[in-house]
Amino acid sequence: MLKPWTEGTLIFSDLWSRHNEHRIFPTRLVTLLSFELTGIWSNLAEARLNILLGASTPLLLIWLLYKGRALYGLRWLVVAVIVAGAVLPFSWENLLIGFQSQFYFLNLFTLSALALAVFRPRNTWSMLSIAGLCVLSVITMASGLITPIAVAMVYATDGYVQKNWSPKNLLVIFVLLITAAAGYFTMPYVPGHNFLHAQNMTEMLKTTIRIMDWPLADHKLHMGLLWLPTLITMPLLLFTRRFTRCDLLMFGCFIWTGAQVLALAFGRGHDLFEVSSQYTDILLPGLAGNAWFVIRATEVFFIGQKFNFAVKIVGFLFFAALFFSYKKRFPNDIETMKNDRAMRLIQTQNVRLYLKTRDRQHLEKPRMHIPYPNSENFQKILDQPGLMEILPQSVLH
Repeated sequence: MLKPWTEGTLIFSDLWSRHNEHRIFPTRLVTLLSFELTGIWSNLAEARLNILLGASTPLLLIWLLYKGRALYGLRWLVVAVIVAGAVLPFSWENLLIGFQSQFYFLNLFTLSALALAVFRPRNTWSMLSIAGLCVLSVITMASGLITPIAVAMVYATDGYVQKNWSPKNLLVIFVLLITAAAGYFTMPYVPGHNFLHAQNMTEMLKTTIRIMDWPLADHKLHMGLLWLPTLITMPLLLFTRRFTRCDLLMFGCFIWTGAQVLALAFGRGHDLFEVSSQYTDILLPGLAGNAWFVIRATEVFFIGQKFNFAVKIVGFLFFAALFFSYKKRFPNDIETMKNDRAMRLIQTQNVRLYLKTRDRQHLEKPRMHIPYPNSENFQKILDQPGLMEILPQSVLH
């Protein structure tokens, strides 16, 4: 993209052209912004811009709960879950690689749309903003089409709870579903990625459970501890129409992440034995939703003293397992980051040597020793006129 940009031949449609199954429009804008601010194509510059993006979603979620006067007592544990998920290096790939900003954008667009649907559902400008945020989600990542579906479910749930099915709300739901359908039918198809998909229902089910296990360090606990309390509490609040505004917000976060889990299990379900760090950011809103409804369970289940005590025990086990897993994962993530850094230094050195000598032997290396899967295609990229002018000087010397 930077080549036509510097040559003056970039056209607007290039910004949302396909990238595998995705259309990474906001990420491309960040690349152009970073390039214009610094004059170079630098991963570090983009990664530093990503700090603001990465911090925005957890800060917004905490602010929404605070403004909704929903934080008191045990509910502050939800804030601890949000903060820990944001600052610990679970998603270290997204943190260190500027190109991964699409995950941060998708989280921010989704939470913003959900917040407008929850707190200003019938405001015309909010509805227009929601439509815009959902379109942006679709051209941020392939799974961005889940955002309008989740927002439509929030509108439908609010209509059920409030017993208010106004024509305007029904129109919004219809537009959101059309947006999701348009995103699905215009999604780029990559035949070579079929092997990554879950090959059958059994494989998809196993992968779904494996993803839902995250971040538990002990996989023997499985998904029940993290997801089952919510799957019981949420319907109870819904059917008794005791959903508060913040309940509805966390419901949207939970539903959105649940749908993302299913999409990931299908799209990358073949031989997925460990959740890649790049995907953990889209799991964090749902994890906060799970924590929220576990706390809510301790508030609504008062069917006998013994039963209430059992609910509190489940809540204690939930947070104990969660924070224990956080603690156990931290040193492993740090070690993984160190190993990745060592590999990146090898890649940087090989690229530097080739740019200095133009000797092809520096690109004929084992897999992962150059930052591109095909050495011949990589050489063509490095030999493009004008590339040397936009690379950081640290790479060239």
